[in-house]
Amino acid sequence: MLQPNPTLYLKNIDWKIKKPFLRRALYSLFTRHGKVHEVIVLRREGLRGQAWIIFDDVQAAVAALQAEQGFTLFGKDLVIEFAKAPSDRISRRDGTYVPKAKRAKTDDKRADENEGTTAATAVPAATPLPEAPPSKYLLADNLPQECNEMMLGMLFRQYAGFKEVRMPRPGLAFVEFEDEPHATLAKNGLNGFQITANDRLNLNYGKN
Repeated sequence: MLQPNPTLYLKNIDWKIKKPFLRRALYSLFTRHGKVHEVIVLRREGLRGQAWIIFDDVQAAVAALQAEQGFTLFGKDLVIEFAKAPSDRISRRDGTYVPKAKRAKTDDKRADENEGTTAATAVPAATPLPEAPPSKYLLADNLPQECNEMMLGMLFRQYAGFKEVRMPRPGLAFVEFEDEPHATLAKNGLNGFQITANDRLNLNYGKN
C-alpha cells in the first residue's frame, strides 16, 4: 500500500466531462475535508479519466480518501489512492524536493506522474475556476449544511423552465432547466442570492 501523503490520485472518472466543470465538481467534493491547494485534470493520452487532488496536509487527504472512496460521480464510482509521491509544490514546502534530473531512472514513471500534478493547468484553490460555457444545467457549490433539495427547489421554481434539483451530497447541487436561456435567466437572477445570514448562492454553468 502506498504511503499516505497530501496528494490523492483519482481514477475511473468520466473523461467526457468538460475540464472546468469537472475541476469545480471535484473541488467542491473534496474541499469539505480540508484545504485544497490544487485540482489537476489532464486530457492527454494515457491520463484521461484521472485526476489529482493536492491537500495542504496528510490528515485531510486521509479523511477524504476514507470518506469519498467509491463515491458515485457522474455515474462512475471513484477509485482513490494516495499518489506515488507528494506533489512538487508540497515537497518544496516541506524541504524534501528532489529535482527530476537527479531522480533514479527507475523513478521515471513516478516523475511523469508528479509532472502531471504540477502542470500549467493546475488550479490553485484560492483562484476562481474558469466559467464553464452556457448550458441548461447549473452547478451550485459550497452550499451551507442546512441547504437541501426542497429549499433549493422552492427557490428555483420561480423561474420558468425549471425541471429539477439534485444534490449528490451536502454542499453540492445540480439544477436542470428546459434549455440554456431559462438556465441563464435563473443564474443571472439568483447568483449571489443571500440564502442564509452568512452564505450567498454561488452558481455556475454545468455540463450539457
